[in-house]
Amino acid sequence: MAAKEIHHSRQALGFSLIEMLVALVVLSLSLGVLYQAATGATRNVRVAAEYTDAVMLAESMLAEHSYVTGENLSAFGQFEIFQWSVSSWPVPYDDSLDPEERTVAAEPLQYLEVVVSWPGRGGAPREIDLMTVVPLREPAS
Repeated sequence: MAAKEIHHSRQALGFSLIEMLVALVVLSLSLGVLYQAATGATRNVRVAAEYTDAVMLAESMLAEHSYVTGENLSAFGQFEIFQWSVSSWPVPYDDSLDPEERTVAAEPLQYLEVVVSWPGRGGAPREIDLMTVVPLREPAS
């Protein structure tokens, strides 16, 4: 009986080959999931940084054109990977207003639209579009 007890205790001291293989498979699957999560997080940070830069560029174009000097303004350009365009068109005048209500808008107004686009990952272009209303003024001398 003592010989059998020694045999069982010697067998319980280590891991079998199957147990080691299962542990390695579980470890490799866990590392694969962690790698994919880290890659996805890195991609999301890059996309968020591109959107932030695009919004800052569009807001600076809006600030630069706080008023327009002529109807139907059209401008475009490129900054780093971003292509931008600025355009304006008249705000329709409401003829149904009383003459007293019309004096509120002393200057004619223009819609001002800024579109910033850039190449996205995977071939799909990305774009943001900001729009506001600005006054139409004579150029400052």
